[in-house]
Amino acid sequence: MNRNEEPARSRRRFTERLACTLVFTAVQLWAAAVIVTQLDTNGLVAMAVALVLSGALVAVHDAWQTVRAGRRALDEKIREDLVRL
Repeated sequence: MNRNEEPARSRRRFTERLACTLVFTAVQLWAAAVIVTQLDTNGLVAMAVALVLSGALVAVHDAWQTVRAGRRALDEKIREDLVRL
């Protein structure tokens, strides 16, 4: 593998992760909006739905944290490559 292939592979991996996270976020937000607007319950079922929705939001947050960490790592790798030049 030459010097140009590794940065291109890292950028492609980051782009794929970003695209998946965007789709995941859109689907989770759509599902949450549908549940909140269409569900008519009370009591224990409403509490269960609230817990499931909060878990979905935590998953979305975690996915974006992973994307941000990947972006920082990619930026750092690019800076190191530029310093070597």
